[in-house]
Amino acid sequence: MEKLVQILAEMIDAHTRLLDLAKEKRTILVDGSIDGLQSVVIQENSCVNEIQKLDQQRQQSVQEYMAQKGIMGHFFSLEEYLKSKDDGALKSALTRMAEQIRHLIQEISYLNESNQQLILTSLSYIQFSVAMFVQKEPVIGYGPNAGNHYSNLLDAKV
Repeated sequence: MEKLVQILAEMIDAHTRLLDLAKEKRTILVDGSIDGLQSVVIQENSCVNEIQKLDQQRQQSVQEYMAQKGIMGHFFSLEEYLKSKDDGALKSALTRMAEQIRHLIQEISYLNESNQQLILTSLSYIQFSVAMFVQKEPVIGYGPNAGNHYSNLLDAKV
């Protein structure tokens, strides 16, 4: 099952690159560089696509091994594969690799949540700034339906 070890090693590498990109994205969001953000998003998409392909290869490799053992099913997790393994050294190495991937995913998730908060804060600031420049429309008409209306930014004369 050296193929599975190789796939997991490539997955660790891809997740590490994705984590580095998430850290870079955080710096870019703080600096406000739109061009840098576009570049990082493209690189992130590339990493995510690579991870998806590697995960499919991992699933296929585990599926083939389980079929060779006479165990049939549609999907087998890495844990199910490890339970069927007798080789202690290989089992230990694969367990460590799986744990490393889980740890990387947790770090990526944390950074993505943090980056999302930075983006929401930036959007709130932009909305506030735009609202400062948009003039309030005068009240037209009478009655309860004649509430305060605000003009749309696209309708404002520049």
